[in-house]
Amino acid sequence: MNILILGSGVVGANLAQKLSEQGKNVFLLDDDANELKNLSERYDIKTIFDDPLNPSFYKNFNSKIDYFIAVTRSDEKNLITSKFAKEFLNVDKSIARIRNQNLISEDNKPLLIEKNSFLDHIISPEWEVSNNIFEKIHLPGAFFSESLITQDYLLIGMQSSDLFKNHTYEEIKNFFITNNLCYLGHTKEDEIIFDFKKISISDQLYLLIKKKYLKKLIKFFGFKDYVLDVLIVGGGNIGENLSKLIEQDEQEINLKILDINKERCDFLAGILKNTSIFHGDALDQSLYDEIKLNTSDLVITVTDNDQINTILSIIAKKRGSKSVFSVVNNESYSSFSNDLGIDVIINPRELTTSRIIEKISEGSLLSYHSVLKDSYLIYEVRYTGKIFENIKKSKIINHICTLTKDSLELNINDYIPLKNDVLILCVTQKDSHVLEKIINDY
Repeated sequence: MNILILGSGVVGANLAQKLSEQGKNVFLLDDDANELKNLSERYDIKTIFDDPLNPSFYKNFNSKIDYFIAVTRSDEKNLITSKFAKEFLNVDKSIARIRNQNLISEDNKPLLIEKNSFLDHIISPEWEVSNNIFEKIHLPGAFFSESLITQDYLLIGMQSSDLFKNHTYEEIKNFFITNNLCYLGHTKEDEIIFDFKKISISDQLYLLIKKKYLKKLIKFFGFKDYVLDVLIVGGGNIGENLSKLIEQDEQEINLKILDINKERCDFLAGILKNTSIFHGDALDQSLYDEIKLNTSDLVITVTDNDQINTILSIIAKKRGSKSVFSVVNNESYSSFSNDLGIDVIINPRELTTSRIIEKISEGSLLSYHSVLKDSYLIYEVRYTGKIFENIKKSKIINHICTLTKDSLELNINDYIPLKNDVLILCVTQKDSHVLEKIINDY
């Protein structure tokens, strides 16, 4: 499969790396020669230095391209080049990153795609992050959650250090069986463990669950949905989108936004109906009493600066905020988030890359998710006989369970997958290319 990616920024570079590791033939186009040179030295990709807005580039391109993905920070450039790719390269699919929130609103998004045959999919990292955060707001005790493509299933990571204070091992085991929960693994400090019998020494527990059992799970783990007062730091697209989702929530929430840009604050005040807007520097401690930082149930830092997001999250937790979420692009931060007291870290780069790969995946690969301190990947794969036979032969791919039309089958030795079933597989990050080759080959 040949893929042409436009844009060598954070999203484009990460996407090129991942697709290259999957065995795809990746071309990375940009007009930034220095950035392309750095990336070509790090990854197995072909870099192209050229003007992406020059139609002649596409007319004279001499390789067949299956997918075109435009992820620059310019909506106009992404849309125009998607048209060029469809018209001159005759690509099967085109995907454009769109930042303008008006273009991707519920009313306008269908119009943008339906009226433009050159555009197959739209991706908005800001919306992906906003929706991911919103999903987590009413999951107390969860430090990680991502929905599967298979309807109504959720991967979730729960804080489990206090689980045995309220339940015996037998009670926990029976709860898992009764509610058809799939145990994926757990961690204790820096150790990763795959033995359910040892969950009494766990800090964090990873599970696969049907969404209808979420409230029972949270209650069983001893957590309560207490989020009534939320402070969002950063009024950009993520903060705006998240605020709109929270304002529509069934539970009434006292919502506040803090942003350093006065014009942006005025804009937010004009479009948000039930949100208090504060203007000021997030690191200005004289503001903390006014915004009631120490009494907030949840502080969410979504500025475009990793350092500010991390620092303010630490400050908020130390000053009494019950829970803190932080948007951070730097992967190294997630490994010590617990040590810093940050409850949830959201990585926009990984989230966006995963969503794009889902859209271009042919056949069997539905989704993939990084778990267990980013050391392992969970794959959601549509069953085929050949894929299943190769997985059974492999010593490094763990077939965890099978999702059928009606249930989650844990006993993989007794249940034989059928057409339309979905396999849940686990593999280390370093061995993921082995599984991806099997998926691509069949």
